[in-house]
Amino acid sequence: MGASVGVGALVVGTSLLLVFALAVQTLDNRLDTSLEIISDAGDPLPSFQIDDATLWEGAVLDVSITANGSGYVDGTFNVSGAGSGFEGTFTVDGSGGIETVTITSHGNYSSPPTITVNMSTQSGVTSTATLVPDIGNLIYGNFTNTGTVTLPHREVWLFLDGGTSQTPTNLGSAYTPTINSTNWYPGETISLEWFEDGPSTYNRISLTAGGLTAAQTLE
Repeated sequence: MGASVGVGALVVGTSLLLVFALAVQTLDNRLDTSLEIISDAGDPLPSFQIDDATLWEGAVLDVSITANGSGYVDGTFNVSGAGSGFEGTFTVDGSGGIETVTITSHGNYSSPPTITVNMSTQSGVTSTATLVPDIGNLIYGNFTNTGTVTLPHREVWLFLDGGTSQTPTNLGSAYTPTINSTNWYPGETISLEWFEDGPSTYNRISLTAGGLTAAQTLE
């Protein structure tokens, strides 16, 4: 009889120890979760704004050289057409043929403009170059990081029209000539030039990062 009572007490005691251990483990898990929530709550949230954004539907995105010509020296272009704003320079090879074209201002045109060499600085041209412009969508924008959080460019995404007619684009892969790093720092303003060969027009641009979204109508 005594042995049975002793065994029973041992079983009860073991059960109580198991229940106690499970209770302690549960409290530890809840404590860890609470500490994580408190820690996350203390992290600052990102803050940014779209200062301005403009869509040019007829920007000169590229200039193809279909005939190099000869006898030229490095120079600039004349342009005519329904629109304005294109500017560029070119360099020549050893025979004076146009070798490279650099666009310094894309302009905005309703149809491809006519681009020719500015002959005021040329002499001795023996054959004429032929240049063919390609026009399309170019979005200009200025975005400012108004918060205290440094945002990696790869974690910032651009949308047009809410992404319904265009795939989200990572800020790091968009054409941003003034960005010299991989991060968007507090107080920094990014100037964006984004070539987007989608529909003929867009109405709205959005910027998303860290759960925050800013949107603005395109001018």
